[in-house]
Amino acid sequence: MRFIDNFKVILLDMGNTFMFECDRFGKNEGYFETYANLGGSNLKWNQIEEIIDNTFSSMLEASRNPDCVEHFASVAEFLRKATDGMNISSEDTKLLETVFALHEVGRIPKSSANALHKLRQTHPLGLVSNIWSKPEVFESELRRAGVLDLFEVFIWSSDYSVIKPSPRLFQLAIDYFSLPPNQMVYIGDHPIRDVAGAKSLGMSAVWIRNNEKPWTPDYPRPDLIVDDLSEVLD
Repeated sequence: MRFIDNFKVILLDMGNTFMFECDRFGKNEGYFETYANLGGSNLKWNQIEEIIDNTFSSMLEASRNPDCVEHFASVAEFLRKATDGMNISSEDTKLLETVFALHEVGRIPKSSANALHKLRQTHPLGLVSNIWSKPEVFESELRRAGVLDLFEVFIWSSDYSVIKPSPRLFQLAIDYFSLPPNQMVYIGDHPIRDVAGAKSLGMSAVWIRNNEKPWTPDYPRPDLIVDDLSEVLD
């Protein structure tokens, strides 16, 4: 019996679990080009660089603050702070929100899509993911990769103004499937947001090894450690 066959439902994280190249923020990331491709023309290159970089830096800092886990502001709210006093039109503010989203979203490779299809052959799937932007651009990438319809439920953190490891997000998935938590397993790459978050509600957790966010003995121990999503199929 495979490890995952001990459970009735599989819940998954998204970024760095089966979607990669997310959060493309920093120098030379082409914010202005993205803005222009969306039809924007009023703002200058340096304005867009400053706004997007400041918005990302503020959101990253907030995401690392335990006090913000249960009260996490939207991209639109952070953008308003970043553009305060700059006299940016509402139309350009909306474009900047889309620019941010398009640089936050990543890409789902064929190998990940294939693994998800195989998981769905044996288990109902649910998605519980931290995202800062609205879900539309992420759902578009899921649709492009052919995996959108594999999931029975989507729990997007930006819909609830909280972020993992908030138990609220995991509880929403538990309530949807109406199963005891010990009959569900969560797969993710972050030792705190994913592993500790899921285990705090009584779920089992698979950790996809992440060298940027390594597991230490101080964290709750994963029930299974793998290097890639496809390994849970073995």
